[in-house]
Amino acid sequence: MSSTATRWASSIAFGLVIGWAAYAVLNPLLLIVFGLNQPSSAPYVASDPATLERMQITAGLLFLATAVAVALALANISNMQRRIGWGFLLLGIALLLTLPASLLPMDISAHSASTAGAQAANDANTALFFVLLIFGLPYLGGGLLLTILGAVLIRKARNKPAIP
Repeated sequence: MSSTATRWASSIAFGLVIGWAAYAVLNPLLLIVFGLNQPSSAPYVASDPATLERMQITAGLLFLATAVAVALALANISNMQRRIGWGFLLLGIALLLTLPASLLPMDISAHSASTAGAQAANDANTALFFVLLIFGLPYLGGGLLLTILGAVLIRKARNKPAIP
């Protein structure tokens, strides 16, 4: 495989994966912006289909824009080790940002004993603990690992010439 084909293939692959991870960060924000984040204490009201479709189209366009921007930025890096390092670094940061973004749409009042009752608050806190344990630790560990590995690869390849 030629150098140009390898450069573009790796850049597009990183762009798609980083775009997917960035979607996990942007989706909770879009739910709030489009008003689709309903509090759990309120009665269920069906979402407006037009608003939901606009949010999905916006999310798809943001995913595509992120993937294209990352692919184009990484394709400009001539050194393969630096390109992989930057890809790992960006992917790690996106995974780390997923944790606080996933907590944004959470209904805080469900975790308060004064509003939900002591037993309901304990149940909500226990559920939150296990959700963070099951989903949070892999994202935290993977994000830290990829961020550190990416920084190390970028630093190691700082003064190396590009391999043709």
